[in-house]
Amino acid sequence: MKKHIVLLLTCILSLSYAFAQNTVSGTVVDKDGLGIPGVNVMVKGTTNGTSTDIDGKFTLNALADKAELQFTAVGMKSAEFKYNKLNGGGKEILIQMLENTSLLDEVVVVGYGTQARSQMTTAVSKLDKKTLENATLSNAATALQGTVAGLKVTQTTGQPGSTPSLVLRGGTSFDGTGDPLILIDGVPGSFFALNSNDIASIEVLKDAASTAIYGARAANGVVLVTTKQGKKGKTNIHFTAKYGINKYRKDPMKYLGAADYVKFNRMAVRNSQMVRGYNWLDQFLTGNHAAATGNNPTNSIYTTMYLTDDNR
Repeated sequence: MKKHIVLLLTCILSLSYAFAQNTVSGTVVDKDGLGIPGVNVMVKGTTNGTSTDIDGKFTLNALADKAELQFTAVGMKSAEFKYNKLNGGGKEILIQMLENTSLLDEVVVVGYGTQARSQMTTAVSKLDKKTLENATLSNAATALQGTVAGLKVTQTTGQPGSTPSLVLRGGTSFDGTGDPLILIDGVPGSFFALNSNDIASIEVLKDAASTAIYGARAANGVVLVTTKQGKKGKTNIHFTAKYGINKYRKDPMKYLGAADYVKFNRMAVRNSQMVRGYNWLDQFLTGNHAAATGNNPTNSIYTTMYLTDDNR
């Protein structure tokens, strides 16, 4: 009986020693020695993991011998630590992580630079250059009409050269309005007085990712306009000329003059009364209705009253 008790105690002590050896604790610090909170600590190839506390400390249990610990955090370079019973068992380990400066620079370049379309993950539409080169445009913004999906271009006035209204994906207002942010070479501007021959490319940023770069001003989308710039090497000169011919076209139709207009209007009212059998629109004949004659329905040349001896 005593032998069984001794054997059981020995097994318990062995298991306790084994579990103690399979636990690792430590601290994750930056280059200045300050603890980094929120660092993910994972055993590589498994789902066993934890995260550091506000002081950068962590504890991870149930480790296998020669396990690889991986430390990751936003804006930091990842770090690894190979655990074994000699270097980590029952000891506090210290892990130092460095800032990932290349990742921070990459965000700036993507936001304000250029990127291959194959690497794009946001909704971006680019205007075809042929649309600007081949079409006659009174305003460069009219080139976007019917060429960019989700963009509504509306001409609100007939004034030559006026800038149309641009609404991207229905706008953000309840009434379906909201002008996108227009940037010309990175500077906020407008399509007014912008020569289409000076434009190299037009891109339209549609989704909410643009707000991460340009802020709340980009809530209605962003239109990026890049103008042509000089390049090193051989000089290139482009000349574009346009002309039009206006020719008077004879109209075979004959139109009424002012006197005929007044005459036939007066006759139409009188004939209508004869057909209907009652004084329909009689106010135009009796003078009770001025009918846009400056309150002079008797001898004004614009009156529609029936011509009689009294008002002839």
